[in-house]
Amino acid sequence: MASSDADIAAVFMVEPGHYEWPAILLAASLRAFATDRISIHAYCRASLIDQLHADTVTWFERHGIELAAIEPEFEVIYPQGNKLYACAAKRQAPATILFDTDILLLRPIRLAETLVEGCISGRPTGPWMWGKTAEEWRPAYESVGLDLPRLRLGRPNGSFTAPSINAGYVGYTEQGFGEVWRDTALEIERKRLAKGIYPTLDQISLAVATERAGLLFNFIEATWNMSGEINRQAVQKLNIYHYQKAERLLDLPVKWLADALLQDSTDFASLEDLIAFYDREAARPVEVLHNEGYWKAVIRKQRKVDEPHKP
Repeated sequence: MASSDADIAAVFMVEPGHYEWPAILLAASLRAFATDRISIHAYCRASLIDQLHADTVTWFERHGIELAAIEPEFEVIYPQGNKLYACAAKRQAPATILFDTDILLLRPIRLAETLVEGCISGRPTGPWMWGKTAEEWRPAYESVGLDLPRLRLGRPNGSFTAPSINAGYVGYTEQGFGEVWRDTALEIERKRLAKGIYPTLDQISLAVATERAGLLFNFIEATWNMSGEINRQAVQKLNIYHYQKAERLLDLPVKWLADALLQDSTDFASLEDLIAFYDREAARPVEVLHNEGYWKAVIRKQRKVDEPHKP
């Protein structure tokens, strides 16, 4: 669908190597299962976009997926934050839904069901999230001149803290929020009042940006962004699965669905074929997470400048 006709912009990152085949699979599932009027937008760092495989670019062009470059300006290489620049990019659709690349839609769904005017929609973060208590969040808010808000989030594990949203699926209707989110992350990073901010700066800044923009949290059900390990019965009840690892898709009873999506819109017969092609043919720059050498090129540099977070 042309961007000018879309109600929702579906946004995700694509980068050479590890995040090429998931980008194609996500886009195929969006085309097949998003019942809304959507435009689909893939973003890649300007320094890497020329290393995308030609077949990836051709497939995007064939299916009307808009590929554009972004130029992140974090103090260190921070691939997890590229999505903030993707959200900040200009688009015509009035609403945006951001998807992590390693996500798969599993059935026909109306994405607009997760959108509420004046709110940022997403699933609450889990107990692994930065900021185990509300007080630990204070420096993040102080980084942009805000007081710690009154809202709290209680989790089943007993943690009681300030609320935050998992940045794997984020929806909003306020044009300009992506810029607020990006700028908030840059300010938190620059001030260094909050410690131990990598790799969760994207989610720390999302909560702070929501308050900064005068918006509200709209917490959605896990069925819209279930991540990690899941049993064979539970996965079939989801709208969206955030699989994170290829092995999970290959081992679960939704693998046939991935195969069917690929057969419907690509030249690949199966998920195994898709993965094998990119394992064999794709460029693998070290600046991309999970490509060989990324730990030294990315994670080590983040840790070198990131002061430990001490609860």
